[in-house]
Amino acid sequence: MEGSGRTPWHRGKETEHTIHNRKRRPRLRFRFGVIVFIWVVVFASCFGLYMFACNLFGTDPDKESSADTTEAASDTTEPAPETTEPVTTEPEATETEPPATTAPAENVNPLPERDAKSADYFDDCIFVGDSITVGLSTYQFVPATRVYATIGLNITRVMTETVATEYGKIPILEGIEQAQPKYVYVMLGSNGIAWLSNETMLKQYHEFTSAVQEVSPDTEIVIMSIPPVTAGRENASESPIQNSDINTYNSELLKMANEYGYHYLDINTALKGNDGKLPEADASKDGMHFNKATYEVLVDYLLRHTPL
Repeated sequence: MEGSGRTPWHRGKETEHTIHNRKRRPRLRFRFGVIVFIWVVVFASCFGLYMFACNLFGTDPDKESSADTTEAASDTTEPAPETTEPVTTEPEATETEPPATTAPAENVNPLPERDAKSADYFDDCIFVGDSITVGLSTYQFVPATRVYATIGLNITRVMTETVATEYGKIPILEGIEQAQPKYVYVMLGSNGIAWLSNETMLKQYHEFTSAVQEVSPDTEIVIMSIPPVTAGRENASESPIQNSDINTYNSELLKMANEYGYHYLDINTALKGNDGKLPEADASKDGMHFNKATYEVLVDYLLRHTPL
């Protein structure tokens, strides 16, 4: 102790200096803690005021951020309707417009009665049909060269049937193409009404009339209703034909004529009696074909019910 060279006075100073340092350190820790405490209090107060202000004015930071996100999303989706605006249905409306063959306004069906034409009118016509149509030339009411008909012809064979014409024996369509008539009268269905469906006959009927328009575009088509049969033919034991079936078929022919712009000649009404049947006195024994007097009635009706 003595060899250390420190006197009691020095030891006293050292002890005093040590005590002084020990007293100063707690004061530093106290000041630092106060600063931290003040900072925490200020932060908490600020945060509390901020939340109070948000609640007071009805704002929510989370909602604001989500609203911003929604607005941004809506901003990005707004141009979408603009991309769909140019899409229109006008081309479709053009495609669904009535075909050129739709009946014109002046086309009245069934053909109404007009001033009678002379027999020369038939020179501008071609008659297509079965044995009933053949009778027009058999009784010499219509020149044979203007009658494209065969016995037993039905709608299923009309596209390929060959007939005698002034151009030779050729298919009906080829004869029409060569002749380029003003009118083509078509009466088909009596052969087939008892066993063919209306759907089948009408489909093939339209195929034929469409083909006529293709080979002879300026030709006007006149659809003739098929005539009635007698009560005896309705009750026949062999191949009976019902007038009710005929009426239904003729109604469909009228619809087709109106749809595609054809003329419709209602000879059925002109030939039936008060009972809705062909009078026995006007028919041959089979109850289906006509006698000469009935053809006279038919021809007179044709000449008084012509297109304009």
